[in-house]
Amino acid sequence: MRIAAFAFAALAASCAGLPDTTPINHALTAPPPAPVEIELGVEGDAIALALSGGGARAASFSLGVLLQLRDMKGPDGRALIDKVALVTSVSGGSTIAAYFGLFGSTGLDRFRADMLDKDWQGQLNTTFISPDNWQRLMQGGVNGPDKLANWLDKEVYAGRHMRDLTDHPRVIINAADLYNGTPFAFAAPYFDAICSNLGDVRVADAVAASMSVPVAFRPIVVKLPEGECPTPMPPWVDAVRRDRASPTLLRETARAFEAYRDPSRMKYVHLTDGGVADNFGLSSLVTIRRAAEKPYGPYSARDAVKIKRMTFLLVNSERYADGDWSMRPEGPDAVQLVDAMISASINAPKRAASDAFGSVLAEWQRDLIAWRCTLTQQEARSLGAGEGWNCKDVQFRFDTVSFADLPADQYERLGAAATAVSLPTDLVDDLIAGGRRAILTNELVQGLTR
Repeated sequence: MRIAAFAFAALAASCAGLPDTTPINHALTAPPPAPVEIELGVEGDAIALALSGGGARAASFSLGVLLQLRDMKGPDGRALIDKVALVTSVSGGSTIAAYFGLFGSTGLDRFRADMLDKDWQGQLNTTFISPDNWQRLMQGGVNGPDKLANWLDKEVYAGRHMRDLTDHPRVIINAADLYNGTPFAFAAPYFDAICSNLGDVRVADAVAASMSVPVAFRPIVVKLPEGECPTPMPPWVDAVRRDRASPTLLRETARAFEAYRDPSRMKYVHLTDGGVADNFGLSSLVTIRRAAEKPYGPYSARDAVKIKRMTFLLVNSERYADGDWSMRPEGPDAVQLVDAMISASINAPKRAASDAFGSVLAEWQRDLIAWRCTLTQQEARSLGAGEGWNCKDVQFRFDTVSFADLPADQYERLGAAATAVSLPTDLVDDLIAGGRRAILTNELVQGLTR
């Protein structure tokens, strides 16, 4: 039986047409210009968002969150959404994070028509009855770029590239390096490591990498440098790799970065759904903060002086555990077992990332205060400090917004929604309304209006 299975796999692979494995990036041929410190326009209050994965369920719930932030105003009369300085995202959350980064808060009114109201799910290869789909599966995934990246490029992002994203907010799209098992963010430290220009990458390719669920979609291919890179690896990579006191995730990322520059070990990075490494998109912020090599990074010096409160909201659109097999002594059947194992493999790293991020925020706040308190009055004023500025007047806060914040009946309906790229219209309505309600009742967000 096993020999027959291997024979079938070999036959399927030989009969199928070659999959599209075109890399999404281009190598640097000359050193890039010196990086310019990005100012995020922080004024007193700043909001950071982490948008979890979950297909159209996550995109719809996150849309409700953003729309409600747009409708709420702070004491200064500015909409809360204008205080969003940073968005990190995974999978379904990346679809709307990228859209927000391209078209701003006013563009959110078009996101539903461009993305959520289209039957993308109906265009995918989903049945395993089809021999063609088995052939595609043997080549790494049932759906390729034509069903994912190219569809997103045509239908949603209209040919935009990463250089078209605004800096207000700064958007970080997260995938996972399948070979090294580490997060891979579409952000400067990672593209410096692979010696490539981030701005030339299509937004659709970044989002596709973030949501390339294994088996359902082929991994997205990134080509690594063949010869010498015109920019050396930054010293922090080697320092972190050697420092046994560094966080494990950071050390593993440093090892992956070094492998990217070693053609005897890797020539390509194969990117898959960000949820494989961290379904909240928090892990990459640890690397981005370390790569900034400044106590206030990744904020600019001006942002660091002008900030008083940073409210970090994790928008968790994940399904709750369901099924009745926990009520039976025999437990799950084969399908339920696979589903439970996949859920467990995603839940473990995301919980670790969430717990670790709390300590990262506390350290970030301490480092920021310590740096601010070394400034002279003249230096602080030159960076935007006002009358009565207090170097210690900084508070970083962290909370989760999820289906659990909603009434029981709404929680049950939204938490049971399938992880699919398209959902029924009435369910999209409910998810958007749920995101609005969860934000409207959140205590930290309410505090921003007073």
